[in-house]
Amino acid sequence: MVKVENKETLRLLTKRFMKMNRARNIIAVIAIMLTSLLFTSLFVGSVSMILSKRATEIKQFMDSSHAIAQNLSEEDAERLQKTIEQSDEVERYGTGIFLGAGRDKHFGFSVEVRYADKNMAESFNCLPTTGRLPEKENEVAVSSLVLKALGVTPKIGEEVTLTWEVNPMLKQYKTDTFQICGFWQGDKAVLGQMVWVSEAYAKENCYPVTQKELENGIYNGGKEYSVWYKNLWNLEKKTENISKTAGFTKAGTGLEINPAYNLFEEDSFSFTSLIVMVLFVILAGYLIIYNIFNISVKTDIRAYGLLKNVGTTGKQLKKIVRMQAWKLSAVGIPIGLIFGYLAGFCMSPALTADAQISAQAGQTTQTVVSANPLIFFAAALLTLLTVYLSSLQACKMVERVSPVEALHLAEGEQSHRKIKKNTSVTWWGMAVQNVLRNWKKGLIVMLSIALSMVVVNCIVMLVQGYDFESYQNIFLASDFQLDQMTDTLSNTNFNGITPEIKEILNKCPESEKTGYVYYSEERHKMEPALLKTWETLAEKNKENWTDYEKQIWEETKADNTVKVHFLGISEAVFDMLEWKGEKCSWDTFKSGDYVIVDYSDKYTEQPVSYYQSGETFKMEYGNGKQKDYGVIGEAMMPYSLDYPYADSVYITVMVPEEEYITQTENQSAMYATIDAKKGEDKQVKEYIDKNVLKENDMINVFSVLDMKASFRRFVSKYYMIGSFLVVILAFIGIMNFFNTTATSVISRKKELALLEIVGMTKKQIEKMLVAEGFLYLGGAFMIAVLLVVVGAKQILINTLGTAFFFRLHLTIVPCVLMIPILVGIAYVIPKYQFEKMSRESVVERIRKE
Repeated sequence: MVKVENKETLRLLTKRFMKMNRARNIIAVIAIMLTSLLFTSLFVGSVSMILSKRATEIKQFMDSSHAIAQNLSEEDAERLQKTIEQSDEVERYGTGIFLGAGRDKHFGFSVEVRYADKNMAESFNCLPTTGRLPEKENEVAVSSLVLKALGVTPKIGEEVTLTWEVNPMLKQYKTDTFQICGFWQGDKAVLGQMVWVSEAYAKENCYPVTQKELENGIYNGGKEYSVWYKNLWNLEKKTENISKTAGFTKAGTGLEINPAYNLFEEDSFSFTSLIVMVLFVILAGYLIIYNIFNISVKTDIRAYGLLKNVGTTGKQLKKIVRMQAWKLSAVGIPIGLIFGYLAGFCMSPALTADAQISAQAGQTTQTVVSANPLIFFAAALLTLLTVYLSSLQACKMVERVSPVEALHLAEGEQSHRKIKKNTSVTWWGMAVQNVLRNWKKGLIVMLSIALSMVVVNCIVMLVQGYDFESYQNIFLASDFQLDQMTDTLSNTNFNGITPEIKEILNKCPESEKTGYVYYSEERHKMEPALLKTWETLAEKNKENWTDYEKQIWEETKADNTVKVHFLGISEAVFDMLEWKGEKCSWDTFKSGDYVIVDYSDKYTEQPVSYYQSGETFKMEYGNGKQKDYGVIGEAMMPYSLDYPYADSVYITVMVPEEEYITQTENQSAMYATIDAKKGEDKQVKEYIDKNVLKENDMINVFSVLDMKASFRRFVSKYYMIGSFLVVILAFIGIMNFFNTTATSVISRKKELALLEIVGMTKKQIEKMLVAEGFLYLGGAFMIAVLLVVVGAKQILINTLGTAFFFRLHLTIVPCVLMIPILVGIAYVIPKYQFEKMSRESVVERIRKE
């Protein structure tokens, strides 16, 4: 034998095999294209989710730099700045000083007075669009929302008077008049509104904060830095190195990564989900491409055997198969990349719907679609890997086959079996034997179909698992909620729902019931029993408390008075309370002689009572009034209506609305709640927009309508992803089944003709082939159910179902509902293939074979 060495000959042979298998080529290109499409759309969607979340967080939390350092003393700031300037990794940095919170009764939002250089102002996304940053001590650059609240015209040179908090503990304030040197359009959706002063003014007027005060939560006078690196590679290591070099060793101090760039943070993006999806796509692509190459090689096995007989080595035959795979990939992959990007582009708006669903209109996620070349490179590389893995078995087959074996395989074992006329085997028995004899080929078909069934089932389980009521119960206790609360305590308005607003709300015709929560802070002298309870709680929680919280406890213990969150509630809010023990009646409570006290569930496994029903609670109001109340029960306010800021040592005491107003003389509420009449949600929303917001457009309106719309957007992304995957996987499964059935019928042409000769009718043969299809698809159903029961629950919980409002319920109903579709496929395809073959006479089929 002469060994074939010519590379041109191998290329020619590859070309000939490609021409021989035109139908195979089309199917293979489609399969490779689908695999490439899946990878590309997966990566485009994943990267878009990351970038969109980053863009949203940068806007919302007002920081676009890569790393930040906040609340630094003068000494720490000097060390850090020196280290930053010496670092080769840093491209640029910005500096700033936090002076204090802006204080004015007209502010219905957080306002912060700061110094910032150009880089720092840029990182806050608060660079003046008109004018410039301050340079002189009497100059100020400010958000348009601040100017609007103060009634000042946004104009360069206009004077504006600002009051800011020098020290929150000492309640020191400073008021100065400035000239406007710059301003920009404010955004209510962000964390706070900025007021920029000059560096000279900041250094002269900032509070001389100490390191101990900074550690205990007093940040006025603290220095800040924003750092941009030359690239985003290994941010954590770079940031850690700078912090250590600057002498910061304690966790949470020094330079830290901007959370927006923390790509695989648990609540931002699941790396596990991405890996599972990549493996899933590889498996999906493998199942069809593997089957196509195997069928193709078996069809051409005689040709490969003859080539080996004339001197072609197994290695060269393997190269011929591999070259065919690469040529098909060269056509399929680019098409898949293009369509994959388009699919990812179209799906991105739905994919970026965040799990943190907002109940407030206007708070939407920014959508950023990436076309980074690395996405296409990774998708192409993984598709090539899938093709390589899929062709391994086919390559092995041609490498090892001998000419005799090739002839034997080409003729088929089935055509050499003796067909007895008087056989006792039925068409059903023959179908079972055929499936068992080709169980490896059948397993591939079953797996590919089972995969689409599993996806359908998992998507249904996933969508049904997201419980809207669980989410609403935490973040919205009623259909509508109104307030003027801000993200920071210093600028919040506890009295935002004024008597005028209440009058408007009470007149809403579509309202089922309207409720109010009033708030004031009081002090209460602790009885021995209450002091003992708090001593126990403090002992259990001392390791979790900061020095500042420990100091608060020591002060509380020293003067024997505890802070009281004193709440007035209406009947509608009373009905929402979460009770410990027996619920009291509103008729008894509204008399004004009783209080409801909350209980602690933060520090212990079992709820701890501050007061028991029947005890007496003596209230000493800040205005000098005193009154003894009976404790009528223990209950907790719903999360969305409770005091919204962090606190450590306090108790919550509730009285009826009228009693609260009588004792405190405060008629303005902290929250308003509205439950609409059935089907009247939209009308209530329109009423609030037209009447309440017209009176005061700074009021926050949280709506069940907005929450439902956000929830639907969030859930719809799983419908979209699921539908996309199901269509492709179903196509792969059906194509595999079609190819396998067609190959089986064609390769058994002689056997089926002989069966007709010995007396088996065409109808019986059709039944046999259909029965084989039923067995394949029945096996697929069993595999799908097994995969769902054994693995789907854990995979979903640990990847896509991590939200707190996800409640997974195991079900196989979707798989069961797919049975009629499977039966139809199992009946139509074998019947079609046999009828197509039967157009030739029995004699023609035997001769061709």
